[in-house]
Amino acid sequence: MEETSYKRRKLVEDDENHSKILNESTDKKDPSAVDEAPYVIVVHGPPKVGKSLLIKSLIKHYRGQYPDHIGGPIRIPTGDRRRIQFVEFPNNMNGMIDAAKYADAVILLIDANYGFEMETFEFLNLLQVHGMPKVMGVLTYLDELEDAETLKIIKERVMNKFRTNIHERAIIFCLSDVHHGIYHKNEIDESANFLSEFHTLPRRAAHPYLLVDHFEDVTSPALVHMDGKCKRDIILYGYLRGCDIKKGTKVHIAGVGDYPVADVTISADPCPLPPVNGYDKKMQINIVHNDLDEESRFEIDSFRLGTYLRFRVLGVPFEMVANDDPCQPILVGGISRAEDNVGHMQVRLTRHSWHTNRLKTKDPIIVSVGWRRYQTTPIYYQDSNGRHVMLEYTPEDQPCLATFWGPLAPSGAGVVAVRSLADSKAPFRILATAELLDLNHTVKIVEKIKRIGTPCLILNETALIKDMFTSDDEVDQFRDVKVQTACGRGDQ
Repeated sequence: MEETSYKRRKLVEDDENHSKILNESTDKKDPSAVDEAPYVIVVHGPPKVGKSLLIKSLIKHYRGQYPDHIGGPIRIPTGDRRRIQFVEFPNNMNGMIDAAKYADAVILLIDANYGFEMETFEFLNLLQVHGMPKVMGVLTYLDELEDAETLKIIKERVMNKFRTNIHERAIIFCLSDVHHGIYHKNEIDESANFLSEFHTLPRRAAHPYLLVDHFEDVTSPALVHMDGKCKRDIILYGYLRGCDIKKGTKVHIAGVGDYPVADVTISADPCPLPPVNGYDKKMQINIVHNDLDEESRFEIDSFRLGTYLRFRVLGVPFEMVANDDPCQPILVGGISRAEDNVGHMQVRLTRHSWHTNRLKTKDPIIVSVGWRRYQTTPIYYQDSNGRHVMLEYTPEDQPCLATFWGPLAPSGAGVVAVRSLADSKAPFRILATAELLDLNHTVKIVEKIKRIGTPCLILNETALIKDMFTSDDEVDQFRDVKVQTACGRGDQ
């Protein structure tokens, strides 16, 4: 645990040193302007495909120099009012899910000798569900393909797959060989121009969140000495993104759970942009109280978008500290009052075409919806003449309805289902995608009931069955209900 904490502190110190080296004076800006949080660029690709080298080359493009190594997220200023933060892709499903929710732009690196990897398609699916940011493809190791005709065929094949999964105008940049430890300047210049503009996704703009670049364990040493597995008190650091946040907001720490924020204060910006004439956007007006009513005080006790904040959270599991990975940022999302409740949610679900087996009712899956990801056991069903009839398995080639228990999320939110932890090493881990429907508390799901009878008359494709029911009450119960044979033949 001490070694992990040391690694994180070392990365933070390196990041701050890099920022000091790279943070040269820039043009003056409008004093009324608000400094935006650094835009997060997730760099994705398999091992040894050139992720770190691309990050170094882009930093060289922006600042004229680059760090010797990339050991975690790194921030740099790229203009008078803009900063960006590079995050090397976390190569695990939980990291993929979180990255799809915080990435402002994604760079997908593709080895020209190998083509697309399965994780690339999984990540694209997650991005499509949780809101597609700007995505660019980068083809590497082109210098190893000496045959011009082979190179042309590979470029066309990769481009077609890329456009099929993104959009028809998607672009792939090509990086050839390396000169003096970086990629060609003109190729990097083209890639950087593509990253000059970002668009804000609507769902993120409506919810406060932050990407934690480091945290401190401030638990009493005496408590830790008495019980090494005691709950911990921590302080989280990160830029406020999405929208303003108020004191008292409850947050969800991805992979950990929901927690009230014990305290939130402004902290020193680790990658500051130069102020104009002493102006500081973080300066607060002291009135921030005896002459104000409670609602007015609540409105004032808020923090603006782009501010670097210090969150204090109490009672998190010790595993958050013990299993901390300093190279993987932690996503923290603000929870609205509606999302602070639990209940049954209904979704319209489509099994992924690459998942060959049908999903079985009550088999555990992991769902990602809103800021959260958790394990649940869904029930699949279909609407049959106004009745919701439970299915043992999802249909072969059409959507169905599903309901599962969990923390509530707003209707219209994207949902993705992935394999449970026991099956996490399967080749393709995404099971299905879904859209959250309006909450319907009147939904009642009835199980399919098997009835056995004896055919007494068969005319072409019509059969009359006797002895299926034992009373008039049972007959009334099954009026207007869809009847289907065991092999799937239905009533006409």
